[in-house]
Amino acid sequence: MTDLGDVARTGSGVARAARFGWRIHNQRRWYRHLRYQSVVNALMVGDDVDYPTPPEAHEAALRLCEILDGLFVPLEIQTGIFNRLGRWLREKITHGVRYPLHDGRNAQTYWDRLYRWAKAAAETDGGKEALGYARFPDVEHQSHVFAQRVVAKTSALLLSHALPDEGLNDVRDRMSIQVHRGQSRSEAVATHRRVIAIARTATAGIASTFVLHVGFDQDLANSLTVGGAALASAAVHEATTGGFRSLTQPMLAARRQARAWLATMPMWLIHYVTWRDGLIRRGQGDGIHQLLSIVTAIRANEAKLGPLQDTEHVEDRIRRHIENANRVGDAELESALMNLESAVLYQPERILNSLTALIALIDGLSEVPGPEPDAGIPGPMLPGGIPTQLENRDPAGDRGRTDNPQTGR
Repeated sequence: MTDLGDVARTGSGVARAARFGWRIHNQRRWYRHLRYQSVVNALMVGDDVDYPTPPEAHEAALRLCEILDGLFVPLEIQTGIFNRLGRWLREKITHGVRYPLHDGRNAQTYWDRLYRWAKAAAETDGGKEALGYARFPDVEHQSHVFAQRVVAKTSALLLSHALPDEGLNDVRDRMSIQVHRGQSRSEAVATHRRVIAIARTATAGIASTFVLHVGFDQDLANSLTVGGAALASAAVHEATTGGFRSLTQPMLAARRQARAWLATMPMWLIHYVTWRDGLIRRGQGDGIHQLLSIVTAIRANEAKLGPLQDTEHVEDRIRRHIENANRVGDAELESALMNLESAVLYQPERILNSLTALIALIDGLSEVPGPEPDAGIPGPMLPGGIPTQLENRDPAGDRGRTDNPQTGR
């Protein structure tokens, strides 16, 4: 005679097995969707969601995903029987594809490893061929820009609820909670807005010195936080002109004066900016960082810059600073100011480029002449540590820090 208890236990076991199998099925669907969609969206440089995906972008994305399957994720341990077994189980059973670890302590370096993985794929012969086939912009540091966009698009997919069923949304929710651990949704969305803005700026080839020379560690998540512009421009000067130490004291004074004037620019520029929504009004930070935030919002299509009026006062100030730069023999500053003057007078469409270049040139200086308090050598210092991660950053505490976001970019 059949025991009802055995029947109940058997039925319960079957139900648990079915739920487990359904969860694995949804995980496999999600990771395949996430990897492919982040790659194909990264290739779609126009960022127009209504534009149909061209066959070239689809085929290139499939090729890049194939390359990713053949590359070990950077910084993940490859040796040891348990590590190998775990990787095999993920790739063959639970995930269905190769993908960076992101749970537990792995969340702290998830974005870093995702970026390096995508960049490594783009630097292979097959990856370069795929990018060319998809007509991805043939810019300097192409693999860097592509990897930035993969990270930005992944961030968007993790925060988006636009999935066809609850099973996929549940998997996405769990992963998003792991990756954005310690952040509220509003904080995660705010970080994403900064990330996508920098990715779009780099893709457009705008301010290549300011954005691309500082590398992924800072530009993708750090250069739009308070204090990030100073770190970025410091790195630029170390990489290009040898830093501020090569400038004379009169040159430094002229740049400080120009920076002090730039800090007042938002009060004028804000009158001609129309925001796409009510989430941002005057940008983040204050002074020159507020100006950088406004400029970046315009580049990211979060705001629009209307026709400029009442430019006489601005023109007069620019001329004075040009005279100062000429008097102290600072050709770099003089050229940057003249470019801004030309934009204000004749080519308003170039004002964003000119402002960004000028910010990169003069930000990062010490606030007062002479050594900083408790600093042995005057001038900006380069970030020296290994980046941690973007969800662990406290934007309010970024001022004066030399580590990185995204790190944390």
